[in-house]
Amino acid sequence: MTLSKSYEIRPAQIEDLPLIMETFIACTSEMRKFGIMQWDYQYPAPQTVFKDIQKGNVFVVMRAGRCVATVTLDEQQDEQYKKINWHHKDARPLIIHRMAVHPLAQGEGLGKWLCEFAVDYARLNGYENIRLDAYSGNPASNKLYQSMGFEKAEGLCYFHGNNIAFYCYEKHLA
Repeated sequence: MTLSKSYEIRPAQIEDLPLIMETFIACTSEMRKFGIMQWDYQYPAPQTVFKDIQKGNVFVVMRAGRCVATVTLDEQQDEQYKKINWHHKDARPLIIHRMAVHPLAQGEGLGKWLCEFAVDYARLNGYENIRLDAYSGNPASNKLYQSMGFEKAEGLCYFHGNNIAFYCYEKHLA
């Protein structure tokens, strides 16, 4: 899938942090408007995003100087992932964190495009598998990951003080 030439994806720079945080705040507000309590205004935390930018793990999709989407890709698995019954336990996984599409750009295929970007990135960097977690109360994100070939693993995670579970997904890269 190719995107319009008006989009640019690149590694985030420190000066992008305010734009990334604006995207997270807009996404949080939009989700909460629909009763999706996936994130709050403490998470994602600017300090965490800052550190991930420094490590080169954050990517931004820019359009006309505005961050319209972002994703973090690294090897950091949450401690709770140890309790998940993954389909491919021995595979070297890349982890998707904090994928977000600004509400003003939703419906343009950016979520699907970011999933494809993560798959390409994983293959280029020698990963055998991709893992992520998705809030069970967010039907759109779960539908996206399933449509992109991610399989639900056995087990649940609970993040950010939520009583509603996060599903865990993985995609094996043959």
